[in-house]
Amino acid sequence: MNPRLLQLARESRGLSQSRLASLTGMSQAALSKAENGLSALSPDRLAAIADVLGYPRKLFDWPDEPVGLGPSGFYHRKQSGLGKTSLLRIEADVSLLLMQVRRLEATVEIDPPFRLPIFDSEEYEPEEAAARVRASWLIPDGPVPDVIRAVERAGVVVVRKDLETPKISGLSVRPPNGLPVIILNTGMSATRERFTVLHELGHLVMHQIPSDDGEREADRFAAEFLMPARLISPYLAGLNIQRAVQLKQYWKASMAAIIRAAHRLGKIDDRRYKSLQVQMSQLGYRRDEPAEPVPENPRILPSMIELHRDEHGYSEAELATVVGLHVREFHAEFGAARGLRAV
Repeated sequence: MNPRLLQLARESRGLSQSRLASLTGMSQAALSKAENGLSALSPDRLAAIADVLGYPRKLFDWPDEPVGLGPSGFYHRKQSGLGKTSLLRIEADVSLLLMQVRRLEATVEIDPPFRLPIFDSEEYEPEEAAARVRASWLIPDGPVPDVIRAVERAGVVVVRKDLETPKISGLSVRPPNGLPVIILNTGMSATRERFTVLHELGHLVMHQIPSDDGEREADRFAAEFLMPARLISPYLAGLNIQRAVQLKQYWKASMAAIIRAAHRLGKIDDRRYKSLQVQMSQLGYRRDEPAEPVPENPRILPSMIELHRDEHGYSEAELATVVGLHVREFHAEFGAARGLRAV
């Protein structure tokens, strides 16, 4: 039994030690000692814990070392306003997801055409970093047609996952022995997803060590990557709501982001900016903007699943075992993979 996996499984279900102990008819002291590697649990106790948590018993035997959220955890602990239990659950969920991705990629050859660079945020402004990444990935002037495909072509795995809170849009982790991963919270609009992917890309390339101004820097990186200032500036003078809708359809960026860019680049003054914000509220566009583009879809993880199914001959039950889930939860988390092909 791996004590850290036992703790991780419990935290991923949002249960305290005392609650899990109560549900399984054991003492909290016994569970605490087991999670700290000080004592072993009987097979019956482990089976009972697995049953309550809804995981296969074999998950507790994985030798994998859990990976924390890194810079993502640093930023969200400071700014999300989430309670300790929620953050522990999210961190445990993500750590398990990273293990699952690593186990799937172990038998899959992934050779991305581009690399994911690293920039020193003290040496490069976010806008310059974004411009350099666009250039190194051979992205032509104009809108990025598919943001998710762009980052996945640099070997970044993009995954949608219900984080069970609207306070976090996305997370990103660059594990030491695996592919970088961007996790997108479910339920976002297509334009917000595109910005979130690039915000997290900003963290991946600029913030190996967390920065006190990291969230703002990642926003600046995302805005420049999505809508380079030199390209969009000529179209922002005198911006109005109708023009914002037109620009949204072309750049596939939210109207709110376009209005912010116009103000940031000095193309509209404070008065026009405030007026546009009021109009957005009156029209209900703060909650539901018009002219949303078609959602983009991740390819790497679905292709891993398809490869295991079609070329390696894995059954659904075997795939579920590989990622440490029961078949029903495997279908809920990974079932949509069927039908998509490799990058």
